[in-house]
Formats: sequence, structure tokens, C-alpha cells
Amino acid sequence: MYFKSVRKGLQKVLPEVVAGIDIGTSKVCCYIARLNSSHMHQIIGCGYEASRGIKNGSIVDMEALSNAIARATHNAEQMAQVTINEAFVSLSSSLAHSHVVDMTLPISGRAVTDQDIQKMIVHASESVESSSTGVIHTIPLHYSVDNTKGIRDPRGMFGNILGTGIHLISAETGPLRNFLACIERCHLDVSDFVVAPYASGLACLVEDELDLGVTLVEMGAGSTSIAIFYEGKLHHVDHINVGGAHVTNDLARGLSTPLNHAERVKILYGSAMVSPLSSSEERTGIRVPQIGEDDVNKGVQVNKSELVRIIRPRIEETFELVREKLKEIPDLSKISKRLVLTGGASQLNGVRELGSMILDKHTRLGKPIHVQGIDERVRTASFATCAGLISLAKKEQKIAYGPQKKPKNDNISFLGRIGSWLKDNL
Repeated sequence: MYFKSVRKGLQKVLPEVVAGIDIGTSKVCCYIARLNSSHMHQIIGCGYEASRGIKNGSIVDMEALSNAIARATHNAEQMAQVTINEAFVSLSSSLAHSHVVDMTLPISGRAVTDQDIQKMIVHASESVESSSTGVIHTIPLHYSVDNTKGIRDPRGMFGNILGTGIHLISAETGPLRNFLACIERCHLDVSDFVVAPYASGLACLVEDELDLGVTLVEMGAGSTSIAIFYEGKLHHVDHINVGGAHVTNDLARGLSTPLNHAERVKILYGSAMVSPLSSSEERTGIRVPQIGEDDVNKGVQVNKSELVRIIRPRIEETFELVREKLKEIPDLSKISKRLVLTGGASQLNGVRELGSMILDKHTRLGKPIHVQGIDERVRTASFATCAGLISLAKKEQKIAYGPQKKPKNDNISFLGRIGSWLKDNL
């Protein structure tokens, strides 16, 4: 196989090396990081490849996607000069579902233990998990002991009734099995699946935003994800099926130009708002090739204001749909007064201003801030999810707001069951 042959000669993976693979509609990205002397993960390898075989977060061609993953991983390994055996893998929010489950546990006057908390997490997961649904993240949001509420850490406290609200993020097992199979075709194991906007939040958000409340909107190619953080924890995940690729399609139709040229025009000249620059600059012509024309130099002249006329309605629609989603969770929406935008489409001129105006929130553009050693070319909002996967690897054991893994009991863990299923059936 391609991937197996190109990995020969590289140094074997070291214990302090971790990897993350972000599988998006437009690109597949792989980061490899090593723990440095400051106990920070430093990026030592980065590879990315145009996505193939995936649409709106769902696999449509497993062979094509496996090849894209293999090439992105190979490029990262070549840069890092190590091989990796496993990676944290992103999962589109279009495949994920948020649930908040309230649990209580009698403790008969004794002190709360780790085992009590683990027991409630297991019971909450079992209330959602089934043969067709698996739990990706279990995040305790708050605790209570008897009549005392709002407790962040109840361990060691005495009482009769322990209570908690647990945020569960689940996904159908079918798509998870497909992603796991694609990763295993590349001779890799999955350390964990991580819902994409959660990883982006880990990469881009500062501590005050996490504590005081923030809405993260990740504007990807195939869809736009929504994640709300409060008191240091992820409280809600949702999505809408509109993304940057829709802007590209609008430009291709509106300008009668091929999709690849529409994407180029969007990146180089696209804007969601009229620039405060002089009107003469707004009228500056941009040559756009036409569909079916052999000579690209015979394209039509289009000014920047015409691009705004095409792009702005789609960006407005995106934020209006996000606003409707936030209306479904009014309490959380009111708490999160700040808005952080990530994803490739967020980098268009004027997007931040439109988002602030439509959603009525203080808005900034997010980029990875919690990992070291990233080339500035990939230290942008487009690579936030992959950087967040590395941040998660660093904090997995001690993170306060991270995905608490369901403790193993007599049953095989969810990913273990998937692995067994694949070994038995593939």
C-alpha cells in the first residue's frame, strides 16, 4: 500500500509524541507534536491535503478519504521525522448530538469519592448509548450535595444525595465505524474522537472566555458549527448545514466561472462588506475566467462591490441561522456575551463585523494560541481544530472542562466495541 511503503526509514514514535488529524470537507490536516523541556507540546510536523471522499462531514468514498488521510499524515511524518501509531481525530458536529442528563446518587452521609462520580458518568452514558448510538464526550457541568448547588468539585464533601448535570455528546455508530475503518486503513489507531468545535475552542479560547461564557462559531467549508462554553466547560454543540463552500458555489454561479476559480477569487478578493476604501478601489476590475473558455485571459472584468453583492447574503444567512439556533437555548445564549469565529470562511473581510451586528455580541477572530512551533502560514483559523486536538492530548488527564472519559467497567468501552466489530467483520 502507498502509506505503508512511504513510512519506511522514519524514527519510531516516541512516548512524548502525540498527533491530531482533522478531517474536514475541504482539507485533511495532521499535526505531530512533541513535549518540550517546558512541558509544552511543540508542533514538529504538519501536513495537509485536499479532502476527497467526504461531504458535509459524512464519508461518501472511503478509499478516497483514506488516501487523503494517508498523504496528510505522511507529509507530517516526513517533516517530524517520526512515525505515529495513533492520533486524536476530529468529528464533524453535523454527526454529533448534545444531551444534558441529570443524575442523583445516594451516598448515605459519607464523603463523595471518585468512584461516585464515575458511577454517575457511567449511568448517564448508558441512558443515551445503544447499539446504534455511542457517547463521544461526557462532561460533568455542575454538582450538588443535598441542598448545596453550584459545586465545582464535590470530592471529599459529606452529604446524603450527590447530584450532577452531565453534558453528553453522542453520535451514530455507523459513521464512527466508517471513520475508524478509514484511519485503520492508514495503519493508525484512534486515540479518541473529538467533536470539531470543541477542539477549536481548546485551541483558540482564553481562560476568561471559557469561564465568563463564549459562543464559538466555526465556519467550515461544508457546515458551520456552534459551541457554547461557560464556567470552563462545554455546555452545548450544534450546527447548520451552510458553510464556506456555499459561498464558493454562489460565486461560481453568479460569475459563471469554474469552481476552482471561484474559490481563488473568494480567497484573494472576497468580502462580506463594502470596504471603507475609496470608491475607485472598489471599482477596480478583477479578471474572472468564464466556464468553457480555453483562454483564461479572456475572462470578464468584475469589481469588488459585485463580489460583496454575491457573498454578503450567504454570510448573513449563516449568522441568521446561527441566531435561530441560539434562540432554542436562551439561557445559555444570554450567558455567552462574546463571539469567537474560527474556520476558513471566518477569514473573509467583513465577516466579523456582520457576525457582531447580527448576533449582537462582542466578536473576535480566533486562531491557535495554546501550541508552540506552528508556522505562521498554518497558524490561522482554518487550522484551529487540528491545533485543538494537540491541546486536548496535552490536557487529557488534567483538563477541568475536557471530555471526561467514561470509566471502564465490566463492559468493553465504546471504541473498544467498534474495534472488535471491525476485527470480526472487516
